[in-house]
Amino acid sequence: MKNKQEISKYKFDNNGSQDAVLARQSAGVIRRYVFPVGTTLFCKGETRQCAYLIDRGDVEIIGNDEGGEDKRLCVISEGEIFGEMALVDNTPRTATAITMTQCEIFVIPRDSLHERMNGLDPIVSLLISLLIERYRITRIHMPESLKQDIGNFVKKLSKHENVPEETFRLRNTDKQRQIALKEMKLEQELRAGLEKKQFIPFLQPILDLSTRHVTGFEALIRWQHPDQGLVFPDDFIPVAERTGVIQHLDRMMLEKACEILPVLHAIKGAENVFISVNLSGINFETVDIVNVVRRTITDSGVDPGHIKLEITESALIGDPDQAEKVLQGLKALGMTISLDDFGTGYSSLGYLHKFSIDDLKIDRTFVMQLHDSKRSLDIVRAIVALAKNFKLNIVAEGIEREEDIITLKSLQCDMGQGYLFSKPIPVNDAIKFLENNI
Repeated sequence: MKNKQEISKYKFDNNGSQDAVLARQSAGVIRRYVFPVGTTLFCKGETRQCAYLIDRGDVEIIGNDEGGEDKRLCVISEGEIFGEMALVDNTPRTATAITMTQCEIFVIPRDSLHERMNGLDPIVSLLISLLIERYRITRIHMPESLKQDIGNFVKKLSKHENVPEETFRLRNTDKQRQIALKEMKLEQELRAGLEKKQFIPFLQPILDLSTRHVTGFEALIRWQHPDQGLVFPDDFIPVAERTGVIQHLDRMMLEKACEILPVLHAIKGAENVFISVNLSGINFETVDIVNVVRRTITDSGVDPGHIKLEITESALIGDPDQAEKVLQGLKALGMTISLDDFGTGYSSLGYLHKFSIDDLKIDRTFVMQLHDSKRSLDIVRAIVALAKNFKLNIVAEGIEREEDIITLKSLQCDMGQGYLFSKPIPVNDAIKFLENNI
């Protein structure tokens, strides 16, 4: 069953094409729309603005051969992309697109593609940019007759000798189309979920390993999907990161943590309990996140010393100088910075002296193999020794056995979390857990 919240509202003007209007309304974000029968999406001769991907329905493409009358060139349906040259350049359209049935279509503005390309690995981004630019130049200098009838061009070319047969085979892109369609649908649902406040925190207790008392919680996001029920992060965070939605999810979780803290601190003996909130790498591209955090903390009135921001190495390696500016800005607010998944990256040791970090979280993969792999034990021992040398607090993730605690305590690890104590639980359950373990 389709989620009604996925589909953007739009007032259609059937007296003209929708292309320019949709580009303005989408504001650089891929959106999904329902178009009535007979909607002119774009007209021949107009400046290209958007590309389109059909989720449901049929669209006819109307154009003409060189010097000929306008005619139906083709009918396209679910999974097909059209108008894609808008993502390459803004030269005039060479055909007209009209919906033949009521259609659900993803509208992809040119700005959206460029933003996503900027978020790619620099080498991948460069290669794609070069390919697009060379194709654009080729199109500009290609005879108009070939632009209008590329199929006829292939037929003519095929008559020449010594042309490899594979030249004329079109690559099957069905799998890529289905993946892209699935991702765009999920992006729409994520944005709708943000508007409807469907995302909630689950809290996983962090305990002092010496006393077994709760010292804090890590806030872990969950999605209360209207159709699918509770959705776990692995099913939506990768798409949220690729589409930039993750920034909004991070900020929502910070706001939720600030709402929860006063409730936890109202419990006798829990006045110093903290909450850790994850902060993705995209937030470190500018210093805006410092102002966002400042406003959130100020509006909530909580003591920033009771909020820990967890980051991973990926947030630091892109632009280390920029990342350090952000970290210093956050610490100036009174926040504590925790480096998550420590030990899994290539340059972890260098971060201990380069960046403003307060806590280390030992990755669960090492903790869970403490008694099965001497190498994991040696790595944990080395991490703890380094952290102590730099006067950092240490949290071990993934504790599942009593013998893990014995070993970690012997190594002088400070705190831990894992299923031995508790899995991530709803806020009300976390309050009860705190009351019994403070």
